[in-house]
Amino acid sequence: MSSADGPEETGASSEERGDGFSRDELRRRASAGVSIVATRGLMILLVGFAGSIVLARLLTPHDFGVLAIGMSVVLFTSLVADGGLGAALIRRVEPPTAEEYEALMGFQLTVASVITVGAAAIGAQFGEVGLVTAVMVSSMPLVALQFPGRIDFERSLTYRPLAVIEIAQVVSYQVAAIGLVIAGLGVWGVAIATVLMRAVAAVVMCLVSPLGLVRPRFSSRGIRPLVGFGLSFQAVSATWLARDQGLNASIAAIAGVSTLGLWSLARRLMEVPLLVFQSLSRVSFPAMSQLVAAREDVTPIIRRAASMAVIGSGLVLVAVAGSAPGLIPGVFGRQWRGAVDAIPAACLGLGLGGSVTVATQGYLYAVGDAAAVLWSSIWQTLVWFAVTLPLLPLIGVSAVGVGWLVSALAEAAVLIRATRRRTDPHLIRPLILPVLAGIVSAGAGWYVASWGGGTLLSGVAGGCCSVACFLAILLIFERPRVLETFRFALASVHAGARRGERLAVSPKPPESTGAAIIRS
Repeated sequence: MSSADGPEETGASSEERGDGFSRDELRRRASAGVSIVATRGLMILLVGFAGSIVLARLLTPHDFGVLAIGMSVVLFTSLVADGGLGAALIRRVEPPTAEEYEALMGFQLTVASVITVGAAAIGAQFGEVGLVTAVMVSSMPLVALQFPGRIDFERSLTYRPLAVIEIAQVVSYQVAAIGLVIAGLGVWGVAIATVLMRAVAAVVMCLVSPLGLVRPRFSSRGIRPLVGFGLSFQAVSATWLARDQGLNASIAAIAGVSTLGLWSLARRLMEVPLLVFQSLSRVSFPAMSQLVAAREDVTPIIRRAASMAVIGSGLVLVAVAGSAPGLIPGVFGRQWRGAVDAIPAACLGLGLGGSVTVATQGYLYAVGDAAAVLWSSIWQTLVWFAVTLPLLPLIGVSAVGVGWLVSALAEAAVLIRATRRRTDPHLIRPLILPVLAGIVSAGAGWYVASWGGGTLLSGVAGGCCSVACFLAILLIFERPRVLETFRFALASVHAGARRGERLAVSPKPPESTGAAIIRS
């Protein structure tokens, strides 16, 4: 597709789109969304971490293994049940009609019910593991009940009720799981809690969404136009899931379970900077859809998004990398010292790849080019395996971080090339200086943390040193961009704290996404 038939092909004025906003209102909602989604993600991490500590004291490693198998199956079945159809409605110019919501509900309830029955039949053949998995999978029809309201909220960039729903289900899960395990149900209590939390989320969604409970209706005509984009969109999540599971299995097979344990801890530490990119990416898709529909010039917006993403995430990434030699052994014990080796390359890869992804992925989805995003994720997966697996026997867990870095460059190259077919925001230049500043700053913090003996105190000193150096360099050479990033962050917090936000875009009831619900 040439630049001449990019945004214009799907474009429409705000009025034609039916749910468009003024530019100021769109900016406010997008800013609020970033703050709300980030806060929601942090709260879920904290609640989940606390709950995991309690459950770890109540259950055995075997129980956790059973639950891990069950959750892996749930994640896979959620991808199948969703089909990416909701994403197709989010990016579309015309607001979904009541008939389309009903057709979507009918389709997803049918698929989820078939999966549930199949999981029960197959699970019965595999004893406790299979039956526990079947109970967890039985929550899928309850997930389907949330889709219409979630689509409506995502189209309107109304994230506060979504955050409330997602936090409510996580809290209800932890409370129910811990209570049922203490009551003596063991691993079955956790499986039942999975169903209960989906029920809580479905009820809350029906209460807060203007759509209420959408009745299912079976109509292939309402689903057929959504399938093409939906399958490509959902295939991206499927690629990520296959990558993560395959990478874990390969690390264990080649380098041993201990190396996998080290990588798992390093990967857990990366969840904090990942929150920055997840928050920006989640808001980017519906926001870009609005801008493309209104025929706005998105080129400067893409460039600013990359610039602010690399600076904002850089503050977190240099802190993680610079503090790692002291933070990891100081908090988790000396036996986890090896996990430090994977952090520097992983941070660099996330900073580069994440900044390009935030700037381009939402735009490509908005113009309907989900295939380009899919190819970028495929190339990232292939390169990550191609680099990591041969290096594992030679340098251990460091190979996974190096693989992340090289694969991030491959992913970024595909996304930039696809974006340049329609517009050229010159993304490389805004990244160069912040990346170089990050490397120098993280190196300085790493030296401080190591020189201090690898203790928790030296880790804190190293992290502070990294952040101070990073800010100093950027304030000298890139002061306007740093100030712009901080102004955006402050505006995001302010907008996210405002109340009185409308719950839907439409003034009347309307005439991965599923994977996001499951991961919550």
